Amino acid sequence: MSTFAVFGMTLDVAMAEARKTVKTTRPDPKRPGHKIELSVDDWLFKVAQKAEQTMGGGRIKQLSPLFDAPQYAEQFIELARKGSRCRDMQIRAKAVLVDAKGEPIINPKTKAPKVGFSGWPSKQVDQAA
Repeated sequence: MSTFAVFGMTLDVAMAEARKTVKTTRPDPKRPGHKIELSVDDWLFKVAQKAEQTMGGGRIKQLSPLFDAPQYAEQFIELARKGSRCRDMQIRAKAVLVDAKGEPIINPKTKAPKVGFSGWPSKQVDQAA
């Protein structure tokens, strides 16, 4: 069963998200209700700005497919760090979510425990112990 995944943010992922969200037009200040087409250079500049804003933020997303063992996720992190700029790379494991008392969180509709991703200790933490 595949239970490990890498979460974080890379510049490539930030650029892909920015390309999807940055519009190719802007409002015309002289004529309300009309829009001006951006040139390719202006659009690329805005995409780069949005990607840098994303890289500076704190939001992360799942970057990898699910792996069977944490060492495969560690290899993915090493390759991602060699490939492009990245931040907040961490391994998370799929597990039953628990509340503050340690009891599993139950979905009221299905009466089944909720499953989500929780933190997995990194290699450096394992070596320190």
